[in-house]
Amino acid sequence: MTPLQSFTAAANTQEGKTLFETTCASCHGKKLTGGAGFNLKDEMWVHGSKPEQILANIKAGFSQAGMPAFAAIYSDQQLASIVEYILSQREGLDNLTYKTYHIDSNAPQSFEIIDNLPIKKSGSLATNLMDFSLPEVKDYIIEFEADLYGPKDKAGQIFSMTHKEFFEIEIDGKRVEPSMTDWLRWAWPIKQGKQKIKIRYTTIGTKQRSDKRFKMFVMNGELTEKIFGITVSGKQYLNQATFNITPDNKDEVVRKKIVKLPTSSIAVGTPLNINYAFNPKTCSFVGVWSGNFLNVGPNIEGRGRDGSLIGGDWLFHMPAQIKPLVTDTTPCEFIQYHRSGNTSFTYRLGHQQYRVEAIAQDRSSLLLNYTLLSGQNGNLQISLPTSDKFKISTKQGEITDNLFSVNAKVGQSYQVLLSASENN
Repeated sequence: MTPLQSFTAAANTQEGKTLFETTCASCHGKKLTGGAGFNLKDEMWVHGSKPEQILANIKAGFSQAGMPAFAAIYSDQQLASIVEYILSQREGLDNLTYKTYHIDSNAPQSFEIIDNLPIKKSGSLATNLMDFSLPEVKDYIIEFEADLYGPKDKAGQIFSMTHKEFFEIEIDGKRVEPSMTDWLRWAWPIKQGKQKIKIRYTTIGTKQRSDKRFKMFVMNGELTEKIFGITVSGKQYLNQATFNITPDNKDEVVRKKIVKLPTSSIAVGTPLNINYAFNPKTCSFVGVWSGNFLNVGPNIEGRGRDGSLIGGDWLFHMPAQIKPLVTDTTPCEFIQYHRSGNTSFTYRLGHQQYRVEAIAQDRSSLLLNYTLLSGQNGNLQISLPTSDKFKISTKQGEITDNLFSVNAKVGQSYQVLLSASENN
C-alpha cells in the first residue's frame, strides 16, 4: 500500500468536506462546480484526476494562478481527506477511449461483426466527452469505453435525445436493455456511483443524413433532471440551458416546473437567499432551500418538459411539507397570493380564512406568519417536517409530535420559525 493509499484509506470524508468548504470553496465553489478556480466535479481535469495527482497539486499549489501551496498548512491526513471528499463528488466520464470500425452499407445491424473487423482508429479523449461523429466515413461502428461516475445517492439513467438510432450499452460487462424508447427519449438504467461503461453505435439501419452529434446525458431515475452531459453536444446543451433568476431587492415569484416539487408550486426567491415553494392545491410549503434561487433554463430548453433547478441546497422538499391540517369538513381552498412586500398566500379552511407570509430573516432562517383574517376563533394546527438540516420553533402555541397547535383568534398572527442547522 502506497503512503497515499494508507492515509487516504483512513481519511474522513466529512473532515475533507469541512476543510474544502472553509479553504477551497471560495474559488472552486461549494458544490465544486468552479468559479475563480476549476470545476472539480465534472469530466475535465487539466492537471490530472488520479488521487496522487490531486494530492500533489494541492500540496504544491499553482502560485501563478493564485492557488497557494497547502503542504505546510495542513497535515497529510487532512490533505488526504480533502482529496477523498473531492473524489466522492465526481460526476461524468473518466479515462474515455474509443475504437472505430469501417463497415459496408449492406452489413448486418449487429455489433458481433466487429470481432472480424480491423480497428481503423483508436485512442483516448482528453475531454472525456463522447462524439459519435468522429469517423469521417459514411458507414461505421464506434465503441466508447470509460469509467462512469453516476449519482451517489440512487441509480440514474443514461438519456439520449435520439430516434431510430442503434446503440448497445454495457454496464460492468453486462448488456443493459433500454427502459424507454420514445420519440427523442431513449433511456438505459445505470448503477449508483462508479461503474465501467461501454457504448457502441452503428450507422446501419439509421438515417444517413441524420446528425450524429447526439445529445446524451445522465439523468435521475425518474428522468426529471438532466444531471450532466456525457457527449460533446449533451454538455453544450446543458451549458446553453442556463437562465438564472436572481432576486434583487424584492421577492421574485416564479410559476414553472421545478425538479422535486409539485407542478402547481409557486416558487419565491428572496433577496436574502432563503427561498421556498408554496403549493396552492394543498395550502402548504413544499420546499425550502438556501442559496441561489432558480435556473429555469432546463425548463425553457426542454419546452416545459424538464424541470427548473434550484441554485442552492435543500432544507426540505416534497414529500416533506409544512401543511395545515385539513378534514373532509374543512378542506383547503386557495384564494389568492399577493406580491407586494413579503409574498403572502390567502386560503380558506372551512369557515376560517387565513393569510400566511414567509419572511426571510437571513440566509438560513424563514419566519412563517399565519394570520386568521376572518371566521371563528379556533384551533390552528400545522404539520411540520423533521430533519437534521433544520429546526422549527415557536414562541406562540406549542409544537408536539411535529404538530404546531395554537388557539387562533381573528385578527391575530402566529409565527413559526424554520432555521437551518449550523452544520448544514
